[in-house]
Amino acid sequence: MKKSFLFLTITGCLTLLLVNCKSSKKATTALDKQVPTEKELNGYKKINSNITLAELQAGHKIYYTKCNTCHQNFTITDFNEKKWRHEIDDMSPKAELTEDEKSKLTLYILSYLAANKTE
Repeated sequence: MKKSFLFLTITGCLTLLLVNCKSSKKATTALDKQVPTEKELNGYKKINSNITLAELQAGHKIYYTKCNTCHQNFTITDFNEKKWRHEIDDMSPKAELTEDEKSKLTLYILSYLAANKTE
């Protein structure tokens, strides 16, 4: 009896977890999840020659920790600069970003776009 109750409890919990998963979220690529390193810094400097590795890493961290609390992260190169600026302006209050966090996030996103632009 106790084993059956335990099994049903665990099964019920797993079912609730699976039901609450949002499978419609867009997957990110492994490249998007890479933390910027000194190697990538030169590419990122295309948009801002004064950008530092610490700023890039801070923006990256914000994107992958705060921007996915309500939805999964999008592939950065799927949107252009205008769309990203709009989304960051729109979503920053919802994500409760400070002005400094918003600035670092914007710098990271736009730098990533510039460094990974394909034409």
